[in-house]
Amino acid sequence: MRARLLFAIAFGLLSSSCFVVTDLDRFEKAAPIERSNFSNLRVTVRGMTSHVNERFEYRVVDASNVIQSRGFIVPLGGPAASFFVQGAIPKQNGPFRFDFYADHDNSGAYDRRPDTFLDHAWRLPLEDKMLDEDGNYVVVFDHNTSFTNLNTPSPATEFGKPATIHMKAMGAFAGKRVEVRISDASAKRVVAMYRVPSLTEPDFDIVVPGMIESAVPYAIEVYTDDGQGGSVQAFRFEQVGTAPGLEATFNGADPTATPGVAKVTDAQPAQ
Repeated sequence: MRARLLFAIAFGLLSSSCFVVTDLDRFEKAAPIERSNFSNLRVTVRGMTSHVNERFEYRVVDASNVIQSRGFIVPLGGPAASFFVQGAIPKQNGPFRFDFYADHDNSGAYDRRPDTFLDHAWRLPLEDKMLDEDGNYVVVFDHNTSFTNLNTPSPATEFGKPATIHMKAMGAFAGKRVEVRISDASAKRVVAMYRVPSLTEPDFDIVVPGMIESAVPYAIEVYTDDGQGGSVQAFRFEQVGTAPGLEATFNGADPTATPGVAKVTDAQPAQ
């Protein structure tokens, strides 16, 4: 009798244990989150005293001499400026370089004869030693007169068409820093950026040439703050690029009245 009892207890424990082990098989490990195929870019320029009132442009250029991300600060607004560009640098087709200039002759573009150095331009290689602990490329540049001809060996190629954002009724944001970021909505990488350090005009157009592909959905983010990272407001909407490029309107008087425009709280702070 005692032997039967012990056998029954042992069988019950084994059966229960087998059930538990078998039951655990129902739980599969979640697939690991894929790492981004793009690296972020964090830039600080300093000592730019002679360029405070000039247009500033940056370009991230790949090994095939194609612009992968570009942006403008109009005007630079101070002797120092910092900005952050999410996903600016793909992790293939390197090495990459960081080209940038100040429109010193105020022509509205990079000078047609850059060998005359009417615009002050510089070029820096984007190297692994510039990566921080989070995998961001960090550029810190102090103004100098070691200028570069950005059209050598040949002008960088624009792979797409222009982005034009009509900013309307922006009076409520007068004196604010306004930054418009245009990113590939699926890859979440910023291909175009445009910053106004202190808004003075209620109506103006933002134009970033050469960065829009047809049939690609883009997220357009309008970010504003007090210039120091406070009083943040940000809005986002999506639009698909077409053969002529991307054209959209943002109404600052009532942003969310435009279909598809939403106020967001997850915008990356301007640096």
